Amino acid sequence: MAENRHSVLGEGTDVGIIGGLVVAVWFLLVDAIAGHPFQTPSLLGQVVLLGNRDPDTSRLAFGAILFYTAFHFIVFILLGIGLVALVHWATSNPVVRYALLPVFLVFEVLFYGVLQVFSERTHELFPFWAVITANTLAALSMAVYLWRRHPAFKQSIRDTPLGDAPMR
Repeated sequence: MAENRHSVLGEGTDVGIIGGLVVAVWFLLVDAIAGHPFQTPSLLGQVVLLGNRDPDTSRLAFGAILFYTAFHFIVFILLGIGLVALVHWATSNPVVRYALLPVFLVFEVLFYGVLQVFSERTHELFPFWAVITANTLAALSMAVYLWRRHPAFKQSIRDTPLGDAPMR
């Protein structure tokens, strides 16, 4: 199977949906255990998209849930497309693999940083451990999907491990 036959847009959309679903399901579970399912997208929609600095935690804002869910998946799909393009590029250029770790680290802290910028209240509503766990689970699930779909990428890592100069 040739690597160039993979559609960056199609596969990136799949990768983004996988990551987005993992995060959504994680926070649905966290919210359900706390006794208030769907509170996370309600609050994030109110803070991030509707600009409410003091979100209503006593009720669900269904419009905010819908807006945030759409926004959430669009962001993940764009991230997935970028990640797939990076994997395709890293297959033929081992130096590009050095970008994968910084992309992962940015992915890990970006969401929490955005929350801090938008509202002082969000850091008490979304504990750091929950955000890091969600992002790590999403990153791992997207990585597993890409690892299985790209045997040429796996082979390029075997042929030229990080730190080795490519043999040409």
